[in-house]
Amino acid sequence: MKVVNKIQIPPMSAKAFLVAKGQTLRIIDQAGKQPGDFVAFQADDLSVKFSQARTRVENRRTWITEGHSLWTDSQPPAVLFTITQDTAGQHDLLYTPCCRYALETRFGVSRDGCHENLAKALEPWGLSARDIPSPLNLFFNVSVDSHGLIRIEDPTSASGAAIDLRAEMNTLVAIATCSVPLTGKENTAYQIEILE
Repeated sequence: MKVVNKIQIPPMSAKAFLVAKGQTLRIIDQAGKQPGDFVAFQADDLSVKFSQARTRVENRRTWITEGHSLWTDSQPPAVLFTITQDTAGQHDLLYTPCCRYALETRFGVSRDGCHENLAKALEPWGLSARDIPSPLNLFFNVSVDSHGLIRIEDPTSASGAAIDLRAEMNTLVAIATCSVPLTGKENTAYQIEILE
């Protein structure tokens, strides 16, 4: 495969772009330990979008990695992407995107979160904040204990860790680099590559 497009997503921002059926989307955590949010829509019908819940059910997992699929919210559901390679090993399917409310009330910082940044990136396609589904949380380390308690653990992705997703239909994708303050590091960027 060869790289046909490269996109840089700076810290605490988001970008949206099209990925054609059969292309591979590679998301690279350049500096490591940088969570982010991924959402996707069927390009030919933007009312059909990624479903966090359906993806959990069809994969029978609260996090996914190589060999798993991302599913739509349509009836019947369909596969949006298949993870063909993953050097990070864990991407969460439980959390909603961070937002200004969460950042202000939980972290004491006043800035836009992934939800607002994704909405801005998707505006050119006529989508709004209400249209954004709960995301695939990239490079996001979450555990669930035997009592059902959800805990966010420190990210473990190494510098240059990457996830490859093969598009199973024409898609509109939006990706945000998380705005939550990180322990012991600055928020950093993603490198996006589209391959065919």
